[in-house]
Amino acid sequence: MAEGFISARARIKVNGRWRDDLAEVVDALTVSRPLHGMAHAELRVVCWGAANDAQGPDYQFMDIALGDEVQIAFGQAPEVEVFTGDLTAIEERYGEGAPHLVFLLADRLHRLARHRQSRSYDQQSPDDLVNAVAAAASLQGDPRVGGAPATWHQLNESDLAFLFRVLYPFGIALRQAGSNLRARPEEPDPEPVPLDTTDNALKVRLIADLNHQPRATAVRGYDAAADQAVHGSAQRTTEPGQGTTAAAELGRLGWTSDELVPQPAAAQQAQAASYAQGHFDRQARAFVTGDIQCIGDPRLAGGREIELRGTTRRLAGRYRVVHCVHSFDSTNGYRTQLRVSRAAWEP
Repeated sequence: MAEGFISARARIKVNGRWRDDLAEVVDALTVSRPLHGMAHAELRVVCWGAANDAQGPDYQFMDIALGDEVQIAFGQAPEVEVFTGDLTAIEERYGEGAPHLVFLLADRLHRLARHRQSRSYDQQSPDDLVNAVAAAASLQGDPRVGGAPATWHQLNESDLAFLFRVLYPFGIALRQAGSNLRARPEEPDPEPVPLDTTDNALKVRLIADLNHQPRATAVRGYDAAADQAVHGSAQRTTEPGQGTTAAAELGRLGWTSDELVPQPAAAQQAQAASYAQGHFDRQARAFVTGDIQCIGDPRLAGGREIELRGTTRRLAGRYRVVHCVHSFDSTNGYRTQLRVSRAAWEP
């Protein structure tokens, strides 16, 4: 963003119309944007009512209804959107000072979790599944999962739970990205957000942890059609970044840490290879993790990358944001909390 400072006050749009009257009375705001899963938000506003002798107080914002589309953004011309979703709950609070309204919001993934069903997808790839399910949430599928066509069974599951189960072995995150249902490997961020422990990074806690890190991962299964066992393995992550990975550190120390993944069992050789790589990548990405609180920055979201400075050489550099929470209140102003990770360090 070009501007040096971001207004701590959010801008709010309801059903396509900016609501400055609503933004002016925001008492607290929280927006959660994960790398994987549903984004959600909570908006608390002061709701004084004008006197009305005939019917009692005439409270504000009675025109806002369940199901309305709400957009939350920060900054001015152009605003940077931090959330767009549906209004799923309205709460009223009284007895502790001014009356308050609390609006609870969720992105469109909530529509995929609303009913359970059982069905079979015959000889379809994981990408086909994502595209088929995306339409139910009025989203465009944006998959690049890979994996060979197979038969998949959705058994008394919501569409969201079904996709979570299918994508988990591949190590692929699922989230809404604009109007897309995104299910693809994470890519390098062309413009990582700079954070510095001497400037805008207010609190930083980082750890490089070899526990639960494998030197190699294996997946076994059985191909019933070919009447043969299948086996997949992985010893190197597909996204190491710069530096030394956990597997390399384990090799240097001579610590044996091979892992056999028992579930899910692979039904094809290509599936076994994809499952092994997906599990190894997921574990490798958690080698270096951390929590960061920084000055509010609406550019940050799950899936973005930061460029961290002001630490020792071994922990400085790029990190993937795996969870992001934007928050505003009258005490702390606008803050952003991050959960970050990466697969390598510089010892």
